[in-house]
Amino acid sequence: MNQKNTLIIFSDQHNARVTGCYGNKIVKTPNIDRLARRGTLFENAYTSNPICVPARASFATGEYSSTHGYWDNCHAFAGEIPSWGSRLKEAGVTVTTIGKLHYKDASEKTFPGQRIPMNVTNGLGDPLTAIRTLKGIKSNVSINQIKIAGEGEADYVKYDRCIADAAAEYLRTEAQKEKNPWCLYVGFTTPHNPYLVPEEYIKQYEPYSQFAVAKEWHDDTNLHPVMREFRNKKRLNEGLVTDFEIQKTIAAYYGMVSFLDDMIGRVLNTLDEAGLTDDTRVIYLDDHGDCAGSHGLFFKSNMFEESVRIPFIMAGPDIPQGKRIKEPISIVDVYPTLLDFYGLPETEREKNLPGISLRQVIQEKTKKERCIYSEYFSVGYEHSVFMLRMKNYKLVYFAGNSQCQLFDLEKDPKEQNDLGNRKEFADIVEQLKRKLYQIVNPEQLDELSLKAQEKMVEERGGIDAILSERKGKSVVPFTPVPEGVIDRK
Repeated sequence: MNQKNTLIIFSDQHNARVTGCYGNKIVKTPNIDRLARRGTLFENAYTSNPICVPARASFATGEYSSTHGYWDNCHAFAGEIPSWGSRLKEAGVTVTTIGKLHYKDASEKTFPGQRIPMNVTNGLGDPLTAIRTLKGIKSNVSINQIKIAGEGEADYVKYDRCIADAAAEYLRTEAQKEKNPWCLYVGFTTPHNPYLVPEEYIKQYEPYSQFAVAKEWHDDTNLHPVMREFRNKKRLNEGLVTDFEIQKTIAAYYGMVSFLDDMIGRVLNTLDEAGLTDDTRVIYLDDHGDCAGSHGLFFKSNMFEESVRIPFIMAGPDIPQGKRIKEPISIVDVYPTLLDFYGLPETEREKNLPGISLRQVIQEKTKKERCIYSEYFSVGYEHSVFMLRMKNYKLVYFAGNSQCQLFDLEKDPKEQNDLGNRKEFADIVEQLKRKLYQIVNPEQLDELSLKAQEKMVEERGGIDAILSERKGKSVVPFTPVPEGVIDRK
């Protein structure tokens, strides 16, 4: 077995574009940037599903939602499929996780070595994310999140400080004494909303007027009809928020990214101080992004780059320094990469996983151009949504709708020019649709996921009971931090 160690730093809802090393000239992320300088940055990394629980199940198993069946934030990973954590542990690697995982529970069966873990609420998750068939019912969650954004001390901020402390303590004490190779996962919760951040972080981004307000906040006619309806369900097309409130929310999000960067810095500094850097590979990534005001949206749950593209950096003793890779990769590549790191042979299941070891990508040994795939089966749409990235083109396929989105990401990185209905691009659309159908059958998956969700909703008392329980709550019921971890005074 390879004796090198691995430190995985995993954040939540970090838009890759809100990072200095990804080209943002405003945000302050010195620690993530220095990690990129001493390692390899993947410019086009994608999540498998732009919502927390399914993406994290893919991270654990190396499989897509359409294979593992964790469709939404109500269907949570419980170890039914072997995780990379269980595989490494079986091979003699000491596996420890600190912080947010968002799985079903803290058992060893679900995922080994959990400390101060955040998993889905009561092992059940959020049933509202399994309801896609509501018509005429709108949500105030997005509006309320924008209204409250700004200076504050959210539980997630407090929790992340505890996570950084616990990770530093592990590196200072246990990691130095560990005789076996180890793998430490550190799961932060920021910059996931609520968009509340301590004063010293949001003040870095004054004046708020420096942030442009996307045109879609005032006129979203350029959006695909499905995306206009997505905004409509969130009441984002009703003029209920001002430009100042939008800009303040963006500033708060930037502040949260800078706070996260400070926490990452504490972990990386301790790795250095403990003398472990030379023997430790570091991976930084997250589950999905956040639109952060782009396209007239906040949060995730869509296939725009801000939501579906993720930061992904690797550094360590055998990883090239200062390298940037344009070849698209996926979160499902983490599983085979970790097997490769520790020199473990693949099982029959693992031989059929869609991901590849990123060592192949770094060493430019991939044999053919890859198609990168993402999917979404949760709240906000009546039907499922699929994404395929091939070379410079990105197709977004809406089940139940004949009109696709198509973007040329080289010429139009901000996705302002949808080519999906242009006759001269019809052949490209059809080519990408054929590629998509070689991976999955979108209509069959839409039906399969809906049936699974209808069953889950029925088991939880039905739609009326779920909505009644939610009635009067002005904000989304965030997954609470573990009891007894933070000081709520």
